[in-house]
Amino acid sequence: MDWLDILRARKAESKKTYGDISKETGIPKTTIEKLFSGRTNDPKIGMLTKIAHCIGCTIDELAGTERRSDGHELADDEKRLIEQYRTLDNAGKSAVCAFTAHEAQRAAELRRAAGRRIRRMYPKLYYDFPVSAGTGEFMDDSNAAVINLENEPPSGTDYILRVSGNSMEPELSNGDLICVSRTDELEYGEIGIFVYSGSVYVKQYTPEGLRSLNPEYALIPGSVDIRCLGRVLGKVEGTAERAD
Repeated sequence: MDWLDILRARKAESKKTYGDISKETGIPKTTIEKLFSGRTNDPKIGMLTKIAHCIGCTIDELAGTERRSDGHELADDEKRLIEQYRTLDNAGKSAVCAFTAHEAQRAAELRRAAGRRIRRMYPKLYYDFPVSAGTGEFMDDSNAAVINLENEPPSGTDYILRVSGNSMEPELSNGDLICVSRTDELEYGEIGIFVYSGSVYVKQYTPEGLRSLNPEYALIPGSVDIRCLGRVLGKVEGTAERAD
């Protein structure tokens, strides 16, 4: 259906005469008749806009680019529904409106229910203090708590620690929650949790000692006083909350 067919159909639906349209738009009746007869090859957009508005349609509709309320163009199936709706009588239009209102409410309730769905949480032991990526912190069971993780931690995670400092950047940053597997042995190159001089560190295990990934920090030389507590498996990217 081209723009002139649409214009003629909307005029028929509006039940307005050429005289009615002329009176409402101020456009001469003869000009309007010429337009609807197809004898106007290049109608002015201003005139078309006035006539379209008068009989209940839009320039976008005439151009085949009607838009939804969100600004996007109507899809083909949406256009077909509109065309079919416009052929209905008042009773049919009322029935369609009642049905679509019911379906819109049902869809909204489904969206709300999805938003309220229960999250699966993963409880893990958490030492509630910052394990140092810099100067060292002390860890014992008096600091232990349980937190619920929104994201599933790596397999083998025994407890969670929070990084403090920037000596392990770029791999570990200040505030990161790291997952640790208990072990007293690491391979060279692995990142682990270590006790040294009464403080706890997260560092990379090397033949020379405990290394920071940030070159601004000095190596902690290998020593019999260094004890490994665990292997860092990775970070927890999701949120965490204290368990009740």
